[in-house]
Amino acid sequence: MAFTSKNMENYNVAAIFTIENSQLIDEIRIELVNRGYDAIRIQEGLDLHSAFASAIQAQISARQEQYSKTMIATTAFNIAVNMYQGLVNLFRVTFENERDIMLELGLFGKRERSASGFITQSTFFYNTLLNKDRIYNRIAKFQITKEMLQADLELVKDFEKANKEQEAAKGVYGESVDLRDKAYRKLRHWMREFERVNKIVFKDKPYLLERLRFKALTDITRYTKSSTTPPDGQTPTTTTTTLTTASTTTTTPATQVQNNPESVTANNHES
Repeated sequence: MAFTSKNMENYNVAAIFTIENSQLIDEIRIELVNRGYDAIRIQEGLDLHSAFASAIQAQISARQEQYSKTMIATTAFNIAVNMYQGLVNLFRVTFENERDIMLELGLFGKRERSASGFITQSTFFYNTLLNKDRIYNRIAKFQITKEMLQADLELVKDFEKANKEQEAAKGVYGESVDLRDKAYRKLRHWMREFERVNKIVFKDKPYLLERLRFKALTDITRYTKSSTTPPDGQTPTTTTTTLTTASTTTTTPATQVQNNPESVTANNHES
C-alpha cells in the first residue's frame, strides 16, 4: 500500500510529537545527551521536520493550483469545441457536394483528439473562413459575420492559453511532490536512527518509550514498501470526453492533479 498525502501529514505530526517529548521529559533528555543527542543534534531533527512540513504545504498549494487551472482549461475547451463543432456540422451539410471547399476547410476525416491537435485544426478552419472571401461569401446567408468567426477563434486562443497554464501548473505540482518526498526521506532516515538509539537506551524502561510514541510512526509507515512515494498514493480519475452531433454538448477530462499526456483532450469528436 503506497503512502498517501494524508499519511505524510500524519507522519509529520507524529514525528514532531516524538522529538519534542524527548526534550520535555528530563529523564529521556539527559540520557540522550549522554548518547550523542545534544541540543545541536536534536535541532537537526527539528530542522528536517520543519523542511518537511513546509514541503507538504507547498505540495498542497501546488495541487490546488493545478486543479483550479485544469477546471479553467476544461471550461474553455468545452466552450471552444462546442462552437467549432457546430460550424463543422453545418458546413459539412452545406458543402457536401463541393469537395474543393471541404478540403480547404479541413472538413474530411475525424476531428483531432489531442489538445494541440484541436487547436491546430480549429485555428486553420477559422483562418480559412476569415481570409478566403470566396468561401466566406458562401456562408453569409447563415448570418455568420466575420466578427462572429473572429470571436470563435478567440475562444480557441483562450483555451490554448488556459491549457499552457494548466501544463505549467502540472509541472510545478510534480516538482513539489519530488521536494516533499525528498524531505520526507531525510526526516524518516533521521527518525529511524533516533528510534534505534532510544530503543537501546530505554529497553528496560518501556514506559519511557511509550511516552515517545514510536509505535505511531511505525503504524503510519508499515504499509509502504519503500520510502519512495507516488504523488498522492492513487491514480486520479478521468471522465471521458464525449461529443454529440445533435446538441454539440461536450464534457472533457477532469483529471484533478496530474499524469495527463495533454491537459485536456478532445476524444470522440464526430468523424
